[in-house]
Amino acid sequence: MNKLKIVNVITDTNIGGAGKVLQNYLSHYDKDKFDVSVVLPAGSPLETHLDGYGATIIPFDKLIGKSMDIKSIFPMRRLLKELKPDIVHTHASLSARISARLVGKSKIIYTRHCAYPSSAFMTSGPGRLIGRITAKLFSDKVIAISEAVKENLTETGVPESMIKVMMNGVEPMTILNDNEKSAVRKNYNIDTGEKVAGMVGRLEPVKGHEFFIKAAKKCIDKGIKIKFIIAGSGGIETDLKELAENLGISDKVIFTGFLDDVSTVVNIMDVFVNASYGTEASSIAMLEAMSLGKPVIATNYGGNPYQVRNGETGVLVPIKDETALSDAITQLLDDEKTYKKFSEETIIEYKKNYTAAIMAHTIEETYTRLIT
Repeated sequence: MNKLKIVNVITDTNIGGAGKVLQNYLSHYDKDKFDVSVVLPAGSPLETHLDGYGATIIPFDKLIGKSMDIKSIFPMRRLLKELKPDIVHTHASLSARISARLVGKSKIIYTRHCAYPSSAFMTSGPGRLIGRITAKLFSDKVIAISEAVKENLTETGVPESMIKVMMNGVEPMTILNDNEKSAVRKNYNIDTGEKVAGMVGRLEPVKGHEFFIKAAKKCIDKGIKIKFIIAGSGGIETDLKELAENLGISDKVIFTGFLDDVSTVVNIMDVFVNASYGTEASSIAMLEAMSLGKPVIATNYGGNPYQVRNGETGVLVPIKDETALSDAITQLLDDEKTYKKFSEETIIEYKKNYTAAIMAHTIEETYTRLIT
């Protein structure tokens, strides 16, 4: 049987969530049935992360880091005519979808990796009509990485019949032994007996770090022996450090900066926190923490309620509510029986629904059904 030829197009110029999803897919794709290529912007650091999985990596200097770029349409069309794919799978990149439709011989899949508040125009009659026409003209299937993303798409006119909800999947994090964990704790000056709550992600306002730090202050005021880890870098790092300083807890809040491998700090966390109140569709960092059995405390925003079973694998709290977040952290750490139950259920949930292998299989089922 001839292999299906799949060309992925991703416009990321950094290593974001879409890139990690693609990497996780490549680590498990069926090389006997699929011939996979990835087209990405020339110079993107994502290139080295996708190398070595058996896929053909194609740096393309006409591709830039945004979804719609008129100048890239015809160069991309020429490339796709040369590659002759059965399926063009785009991660954003409306330009590439238009290019593929101009070639006219490939099926087109579009994965939406984010959810965000839709503008009033896009949810109006004319806006929804534009969304519907665009989806039907330039896609044969739309993948939403959570129910929240599906809702985001349908409210802007994308027909529900075109959408396939496909949750992200991740590779399990490496489990550190006790000596290794002790070394990590020592590196961050975390004393024996101190609990650890942590966040992983870009330091942007919508990720809710401000409320995490304010919740940290409330936890500390209750007399809990605890440190708080913020792993990642971003535009508000200085502001967050100033907030911790002004609250008098800078010695309790650890900023790691950007880490190539966050598994070391996640291993020493007792609780993983997601405080997002914007653009949260399906948190990869949360799923990776779940693979280690870390109970999650998350806001009831976006895709979080679909990943965290409230009262079973973790706790959901309102957005921008440091009091609720503080209460959830302290109550969970004080209740050993519930903590153990959440930890065990979290691992079961991960293995059942969120492995990279499960995601890869589901993607390939979608490819096959679209062609046959």
